[in-house]
Parts: sequence; structure tokens; C-alpha cells
Amino acid sequence: MSTDTTRERERRRRQRERLRRRRRRRRIAAAAAGAVVLLGLVFVVWTVRERMEAGKRAGESGDIIVLTGSGAETAAGLFGEGPGEVRPDVAAGGETALRDGEDGSADPAAGEGNPQLTYVPSTTVQLTEGQKHTGDLILVSSSFGYDFEANEETIHLVRIGDSQSWTYPVDKEEFMVARHIMKSLDAMIHDCDQTMGTNETGISSAYRSMEYQQNVWDEAEEEYGEDYAKSYVATPGYSEHHTGLSVDLGIFYDDGSYGSFTGSENAAWMASNCWKYGFIRRYAEDKTAITGISNESWHFRYVGLPHSAYMAEHNLCLEEYLDFLKSSTSAVNPLVYTCEGTEYSIYCTSESVIQKPAGRFEISGDNRGNYIVTVSG
Repeated sequence: MSTDTTRERERRRRQRERLRRRRRRRRIAAAAAGAVVLLGLVFVVWTVRERMEAGKRAGESGDIIVLTGSGAETAAGLFGEGPGEVRPDVAAGGETALRDGEDGSADPAAGEGNPQLTYVPSTTVQLTEGQKHTGDLILVSSSFGYDFEANEETIHLVRIGDSQSWTYPVDKEEFMVARHIMKSLDAMIHDCDQTMGTNETGISSAYRSMEYQQNVWDEAEEEYGEDYAKSYVATPGYSEHHTGLSVDLGIFYDDGSYGSFTGSENAAWMASNCWKYGFIRRYAEDKTAITGISNESWHFRYVGLPHSAYMAEHNLCLEEYLDFLKSSTSAVNPLVYTCEGTEYSIYCTSESVIQKPAGRFEISGDNRGNYIVTVSG
């Protein structure tokens, strides 16, 4: 074999080896780039979902999240259009949007091939149909049933006995209320007992499932008759107790016996002071023609401040308050009311897109096709 042939074979071998090494480096680089893009997409998914959850708690912010750069279109496909969601049309077009606090200049740290997460602050708030049936101001009555499906993910129930900040009587271990009213409930019962000089005020009823309410109705009808049940017991599916925002109070003695809440000093104190804690006495004797429920001195419903204060000051039941807001307020003509040193603007609207309020705001449905917007500060 000639020397030239040997040299040619060696040259070709080295060339093949260089090609293999080059291909291997390209595969490693491609894998690394893919991993970077994947991690970027995971971060995008997490950030978007966090922002969407924050939007739900504050009433859908309406801000738009925009992805730019190569790979953005793939990430955008994970989400639909809407407030707090990725805009696939913008992402695919490579449009650049302002980041919070930036001047809109390109991010020099963002390498080619990496999706970039940017935000476009919105001046509007997009509301959902389901929000008309959720919140502290929803009306649940014989005419307006409770929407279990809409409230499934918005009401977080807790056992009162496990969550109370101090020990007061709870008739049944399984009694629950919405978690966010526990602090107010604890304070109201504490202050009542402190004033009375006793430890007798407690919970005789709270959240009720559909099945529980059906049993209550059946027992009342069987023992007292249908007319009594219609006057004192809500039809299953139409009970405020479904909301987790209502409690029935009672008198509990140390020997295990019960006293009558009606006519007690505790009942009188609660009727006069419950508004301070965001509660209302839901079924008063002078509102029976409106509520459709006979006088219940023991039944209290959480609506939150400042609403409870305004209702107490003007002697309004929930139906009257919601009627007033619907007929007399709007975004340009809100109810302006000062409660405990804070000024609130409150208005009713049926529009699903509203101007984003300048201050802190909360949105509740009224369960009658409207939203109640409460702005503070």
C-alpha cells in the first residue's frame, strides 16, 4: 500500500471524526436551547396563572400578558384570549409591549429564541357571567336561588370549631361558614358576650348543603305543617344558609341546655351592633312583606362594610338596598358613603366591561343579573 493512499485514508478518517464532533455539538446545543425554551414556557405558565388568580380575587384586572420572541406562539397556544391571558395574535406577530415600570425598549438580556413575558396595563375590567352570582351581596330568596356551580370555587368553607379565635359554643361540630367571615364573626360574638358578661352566645346553625336544607324543610313540614315551613324555612336551593355567609345564633348554658335567643339581651345587642362587624339582621319583623320570611331575631347575614353600615343607618333590608343601588347609582353617579373614616364609592351595573377603578375595589354580584362595585380610598 502506497504512502499516499495511507495518508488519504487518514485524512478522510479525521474529516469524518470532525463531522461527528460537529454534529454532536449541534445536538447538544439544540438540546440546551430546547431546555431553555421549555423552562421559559414553564415560567410563563406559572406567572400567567398567578396573575389570573390575582385578577379573580380583585375582579379581573383586564391586563394583557404578551409573549414576544421565538417560541412565543407555542406558549400562547396554551391560553385563550381574555383578561389576564396570553394574546396569541400579538405573540405570533412578535409585537413588543411595555413591561411594568419600563420605557418599552428591548430587553438586551433576552436572547434570540427565548420568549419574553411583558404586560400591557388595561384601563378596563372584564367581568364574567358567573360573577353575577357570587360575592357577599348576592340575594338568595324564594325568587332567587343559590348558584352552587358558580360559587364552587369562590367560597372556601371552614369548620367554625376548628377556626374560631376563641372558644364559644357551636351546636354541631360539622357547622361551617365561609373562611373570610370568621374574624368578623368571632369579634361580634366576643363583644356581645363581653357586654352581657356571659359566655352564652353561640352558633345554632350555619352553612347548609342542599340535602341538609331538604331535611330541615321536611322535618318542619312534618312537625308543624306546610304553612309553618313556608314562613320559617327556605325552600331547598333558595336558602341563605347555602352561601356560607349566614348564621343562626342561640343561647347555650353551661349545663348543656338552651335558652331562647328571641327576646334576650343578646338578641337586642346583636340587632343594634351587628353592622359594625359587617353583618345584618336579615329578617326583621317590619320587612316580612319584602323578604317573604317571618321575623327571625337569630338569623344574621354577612354583607361586609360599608354595606352593613349604610343599611343599618337607613333601615334597609338586603332587597331594598340592592333595589336602591340599581335604581339610583351608576359608574358616573355612585353612592358616596364614609364609614369608619374611609370614603367609599358604590354603584350597580349590568355591564360586563367596566372602567378600572383608581383605588382598591371589590366586585360582588347581586344574583339578579348585576354587579355591585365598591371602591375605597
